[in-house]
Amino acid sequence: MVVDLKQMASKHLEKNNYRVKGHQVIIRQAVPEDAEELRKRFARVVQEEVYLDETPDDLPDIREKRREIKEIRDSEGMYAVVKVDGKIAGSAQLKRGSKGISHHTAQFRTWLTPGYRGMGLGKKLMEYTINWAKKHGIEKINLDVWDTNDRAIRLYRKYGFRVEGCRRRQAIFDGKYVDEVFMARFL
Repeated sequence: MVVDLKQMASKHLEKNNYRVKGHQVIIRQAVPEDAEELRKRFARVVQEEVYLDETPDDLPDIREKRREIKEIRDSEGMYAVVKVDGKIAGSAQLKRGSKGISHHTAQFRTWLTPGYRGMGLGKKLMEYTINWAKKHGIEKINLDVWDTNDRAIRLYRKYGFRVEGCRRRQAIFDGKYVDEVFMARFL
C-alpha cells in the first residue's frame, strides 16, 4: 500500500501559529520528514540525564522515528512538534490506549530542548494537546513525571492534572533517589 504523506499530513495537520518573545512559533502534527530533526533534538534532551529515562544508546534511528510517528498517528494518537523560527524545539505526544479497552485514554509525553525552555512553549503545547484530545474523543490524559521536575508538575497542576499515584525511589539521579509521580486529567 502506498501512503501519500502530504494527504496524511493534511488530514491531521492542525496548526497553531504564535509570536512568542519575538519568535515565530508553530505547533503542528509531525510528519515522517521531521524524523531526523526530532531525533537530533530529542538526543540533546536525553544527554541531560535529568528529565527522561532513556539513554543515548536507547535512541531510535531515523527509520524507527519515522515508524513511530506513523504508528502513533495510525492508532489515532497525536504526535505534535513545536517549531521556533523554523527549528523543532520540542514535541508532545498522546499515545492512545488499546482499542476496545482503554482507547478513551492517552499517555502524554512532552519535551523541550535546552534554550527553548522558559518561553511559554510548554503552556502552548499543553493547550494544543488538551484541545486536540477533546476534539478526538479522548476522555482521560495520563502522564508520569519525576518528582524533582517542579516546573513540569506546576504546569500540569495548572492545567488540571491531579496526582493518581507514585512509585517511590524509581530512579537515581546524581546519587539521589527520585520518585515517579503519576498524574491524570479527565476531559
